[in-house]
Amino acid sequence: MTDLEFWPDHGPGPLWIGGAPADLDALGLPAALVDRLRTWNAGYAEDRLPVDGPGDPHYLGTGVRLLHDVRAALTGRFRVGVTEPWWDGTVDA
Repeated sequence: MTDLEFWPDHGPGPLWIGGAPADLDALGLPAALVDRLRTWNAGYAEDRLPVDGPGDPHYLGTGVRLLHDVRAALTGRFRVGVTEPWWDGTVDA
């Protein structure tokens, strides 16, 4: 099973494979989910994450929901991991 990582960034993302942006269209995700991912990732800004402050609760909440939806859509084909605890909802946003 292939590992993907979930993290937003400027430009590409929010799914990465081996440190490179994953081709969202090639993953077999529903088109509506791909559109939601692209729209959300386009709104990325560092201050939206709770690194040096509280972050943006709406942006973080949307990211948590997107991660859940991506994992559900890719179950059995890909493992989708995170490096920041807030994406799994383990840190209050």
